[in-house]
Amino acid sequence: MSEPAASEARELEGVLFDYGETLVHFKRPDAALAAADGEIVALLAASGKPAPSATALRGAILDRVEREVLDHQGTGELAEISVAAAARRAYADAGFDLDNAVLDEVLRIEQEAWWQGAHVDPAAAPLLDALRRDGVRVGLCSNAPYRIRSLHAQLAHVGLETHLDAVTFSAEVGWRKPSPRIFTAALHALGTAASGTVMVGDSEVHDIAGAHAAGMRAVLLRSPGTRARSAADAVIAKLDELTGALRSIGLYWG
Repeated sequence: MSEPAASEARELEGVLFDYGETLVHFKRPDAALAAADGEIVALLAASGKPAPSATALRGAILDRVEREVLDHQGTGELAEISVAAAARRAYADAGFDLDNAVLDEVLRIEQEAWWQGAHVDPAAAPLLDALRRDGVRVGLCSNAPYRIRSLHAQLAHVGLETHLDAVTFSAEVGWRKPSPRIFTAALHALGTAASGTVMVGDSEVHDIAGAHAAGMRAVLLRSPGTRARSAADAVIAKLDELTGALRSIGLYWG
């Protein structure tokens, strides 16, 4: 890639990052999920109805909701799924008519078990802090349809909350990337203009095409072994290559 002319240089106002597989990587935490299953069974038993076994709970209810989420994502539908509504249906079909408080608690228990599978990229916090020190605002723009309070609490749990200026989850907006609505919401939360903001993520469709349609530049964090051509303004293999990539496409800051 050739260096841009000085006349093409543009000031960088902000950077939005994807969450999963960009700042954080996930591995299914089987032991934590099993413990959560037991906790949910105990909670259901306390309601006075015969509770399912942990195995039955996982197969008939929790895995069913997870499949619904994945199936919804596979359709490409931009309106976000309601995990709470999907869970309510699954529990009702299993004979449990949960009130809002109990439903919220079972969602909290399961979703917080997933925290044990979250591993922050070691380069994430230093990168976010370096950009902020130079006057660049940094935020999160993530497709995540889960319990909103647990999503924000997860950021605190993994240690990223204090390194971000703004956080936008699809569960809050009701729309998934690449919908322009979630990018508009994220830019508003960050307080930057699309023309001065870059999206960084691992998805060609959600992060790159979505950001371009919203008037932003975009950097692809390419998974190891991926060789496909990208429409991104720059491609990086790891987070600590980002600042060099931003300068290579004519952005300046600091």
